[in-house]
Amino acid sequence: MKARHKTSHDIVMKYSNIQINNNIRRVLEEGKSNDDALDLFLMMNMMNDLGTERSFVKKGPSPSDIHMNLIGNNVIDKDDFKLKMASGKKFLTQRLVVKLSPNCTLYAETNHSSLQVCINEKNITTMYLDPYRAEDAAMWIIRQKQNIDKYMEGWNDVLNKACKKAKGNHMALLAIRAIFTDAREDYTDIKYEIIEQKRRARIRVTLPKGRLGVFLDAWWGSYKEKLPSQIESLKILIEAHRKNILTNFCSPKS
Repeated sequence: MKARHKTSHDIVMKYSNIQINNNIRRVLEEGKSNDDALDLFLMMNMMNDLGTERSFVKKGPSPSDIHMNLIGNNVIDKDDFKLKMASGKKFLTQRLVVKLSPNCTLYAETNHSSLQVCINEKNITTMYLDPYRAEDAAMWIIRQKQNIDKYMEGWNDVLNKACKKAKGNHMALLAIRAIFTDAREDYTDIKYEIIEQKRRARIRVTLPKGRLGVFLDAWWGSYKEKLPSQIESLKILIEAHRKNILTNFCSPKS
């Protein structure tokens, strides 16, 4: 998964606590590691610290200009930031590498006249800092060094909540699959697909000898109460279909 978080002259991306929690849960559900989730968590906090220095320059600052502005600062040790040449690309480009903590390193390089910054070389943490001067980008990097410990203080709570919710959603999905599979025993001629979505499982049922598509929405928080009645309505529809081939698409009330 590649995320592009681009600042523009009009918009600076900000993440609410709910968005942060949901994004961390989502990457864990996708099978990403805790380290990937942590890097994404740090990126969102760092993005929330953008905005005050925007100068609306037409071209993003170069890594070398930012490096010059970091020289002599009293926050980041001189051995923890350096200018390198990015490898593995068609054209050689400069890359600024800044170590914020033992487990967090920023990589900044120019990409199509924009300053691209990522954490630990992870695509899901890519940020584009277009409208910033070199001195302002350097000050932002210095602040991230100052703030990294504060960000980490909130990590375990966010991770625990995300894991608990992801586990709860997964268990709900398994239960929905079991309920629907059991109800389908007398209707082996129908085909179905269960699609996991943000707050629900959507069940798409296709009946044979026609083009009838039925959608059932099983919401994580209410499937126990509502799914059985939806299934009963579906059975009535199936019987009607067997007597008189239906062609409309419909969705039993969820």
